[in-house]
Amino acid sequence: MSSVFDNVVLPNKLMLLLGDFDTNHVGYVFGIDFQRATVLTNDNWKARVAGIPHNSFLVATAINPQSPATATAFDNELVLLRVLGPARLPSDSEMVQTRIEHNQRREAHERYPSSEADGFDPMTQSELQYAGLECRILGTFFLDDDGEIRLGSDVENYFASTRLRVYKPRAEALEKIVNHINADRRRTMLADALAAGFKSAPSSIPIGTVRYTSTSRLHRGKDEPKVPVLIQPSDFLARRTAVLGMTRTGKSNTVKTTVASVATAGRRDGIKIGQIIFDINGEYSNANHQDDGSSIAAVFGDDCIRYRAIETDGFLDLRTNFYEQPAEALNLISKLLVNDPFRNQTDLQQFLDSGLEEPEATDMSNHKRWQQRVAVFQAILFAAGFPAPTGLVVKFPANKDVLEAVKNADGPTPTPVGKGSCSLSPQQAVDFFTTVRSLNYELREQQKADNKPQKGFTNSSGNAWVDPMMESYLNVLARANATGTSIRGFRALIGTKEYHSPKRQGDVVKEVVGHLWAGKIVILDLSAGPVEVRSVLSKRIAQQIFDTSFREYNSGRTPQNIVIYVEEAHNLIGKKEELTTTWPRIAKEGAKAKIAFVYATQEPSSIHPNILANTENWFVTHLNNDDELKALAKFYDFGDFSASLKSAQDVGFARIKTLSSPFVVPVQIDRFTPAELKKQLAEIDAANAVKAS
Repeated sequence: MSSVFDNVVLPNKLMLLLGDFDTNHVGYVFGIDFQRATVLTNDNWKARVAGIPHNSFLVATAINPQSPATATAFDNELVLLRVLGPARLPSDSEMVQTRIEHNQRREAHERYPSSEADGFDPMTQSELQYAGLECRILGTFFLDDDGEIRLGSDVENYFASTRLRVYKPRAEALEKIVNHINADRRRTMLADALAAGFKSAPSSIPIGTVRYTSTSRLHRGKDEPKVPVLIQPSDFLARRTAVLGMTRTGKSNTVKTTVASVATAGRRDGIKIGQIIFDINGEYSNANHQDDGSSIAAVFGDDCIRYRAIETDGFLDLRTNFYEQPAEALNLISKLLVNDPFRNQTDLQQFLDSGLEEPEATDMSNHKRWQQRVAVFQAILFAAGFPAPTGLVVKFPANKDVLEAVKNADGPTPTPVGKGSCSLSPQQAVDFFTTVRSLNYELREQQKADNKPQKGFTNSSGNAWVDPMMESYLNVLARANATGTSIRGFRALIGTKEYHSPKRQGDVVKEVVGHLWAGKIVILDLSAGPVEVRSVLSKRIAQQIFDTSFREYNSGRTPQNIVIYVEEAHNLIGKKEELTTTWPRIAKEGAKAKIAFVYATQEPSSIHPNILANTENWFVTHLNNDDELKALAKFYDFGDFSASLKSAQDVGFARIKTLSSPFVVPVQIDRFTPAELKKQLAEIDAANAVKAS
């Protein structure tokens, strides 16, 4: 794009922010204070610059752009304005009266307009064309001690006898304004980037083009250049980002573009940045018409790992293997059965509340009892019909008296495994422990008859081998309590079978964190499978990310760069969450350990206030009610856009506030374009290969 200044030498850099000042002049400031300015403008001047839309940017200055070197020290600045609406002029009432009287005198043949003057004489028509604009002051551009353009977020001084002329920046001038970053912020960005492992500050990424209003016939017409808006990838690392708006207004497109921008920046510098998307509706893991028939996974290939809670080609299983992960399994089962009508049965209640977290191996007594309970738990799962992994054997510490008694009762004989342990097949385990339960009760009855302590089978320490907790497990397996009365038992677990995956090997949570640490993009498709898995598993994964990152941070090591994306965040992050719980802690403290947090929702008022208060980057599209707009208006200058946000439903029409920008910019966000991204990534890979050689 050629500049109007290509062949002109100007001693004042600030003039670059005016653009073609002869054309772009649109009025005069006739009133000003520290927050607002009122501008006199004219219909002809508006027409010359393709109109002055609501929320558009203007700049005001007392500098003569034809001779900027003559500006005084007080005048050597530009005030950045945003148009809020009309401002009343003293002559307005007279002009209204003139229009009314003129229309009352119209003849029948004057019913329709025949010229721009519309029947007014030239002098009257000229007077009628003037109007006032109410503008918010966004800041002041000036030259710092190094001669660089700097933006302050207010005005330092104003004169009652204002001489400020007003211009509408367009093309390159507007591009410089909306993408301006102060030198000190650039230094901070560089320091943050170096700390994150980058060799330099990551290159800016185009996110879209300036768009002021839904009606864009003039200011985005074919003769008006589209002004690109850039975002800084470093703004999103170890920061909080909100993506707010109603469904189908471009939230997912914004998130996809952000994911691609961060991944591209990392690949360019060879930096590992792990990104994880909690995908409630399956918008990111699957191709759809919004993505030109492609998806994030199709763009990033092996660098993108997808999970789903049902068996699907191309996806890893998000579910837990209940046999291999007994602690997580029992915890999940307990949560799923919280409203079960039979839960209050004593044995079932004790079983569900017991927990199967592994004790320290050095605590030999408790560790052995834990191994025994795990073995019975696996037998309970098998009895309830949970498919067992291929080749599963149930292992537990052997007890000679117990083994001998079961053998004499024609029960299954375990296979010795190492020192002091034995193993059985799942079905044998069911038969073995069912037999143990019956024999133990018989032995206790005999001990009662002999006036001996009713311990049943005992261990090497003389304590009961079947303690009260183990007894509850055995009763759940046998579906009978100590008196022989039938109980719900293992049948209560049958409804949770769909949460179990017999093919999964290893803890899915640790596996996911491992992929993030390797710099992969992980997508958790939560749209398929049981709904309850969303909150339970999502919170477990988020907590593991938090704990792992902070272990690195607290040990003095550099944590991995992680970006967490939460779609439909109001489903996972409740407004009344305690500050000590997972999601508020990630939002409040995660930045210390290089965890970035991006949350998307159509209900900003439902998000925890602490999360909103700690958010640095904002992408807002359409919100349809005053309560949500009122919640948003508390932050930065979003209150200026309340009317527009409520009325404009155009897809991708967003108002953006990033860490590097001190004010909100209205933007039409570019579409997620897989083909272009693939081309860009191929070029980066080729350039990196040349550097490596």
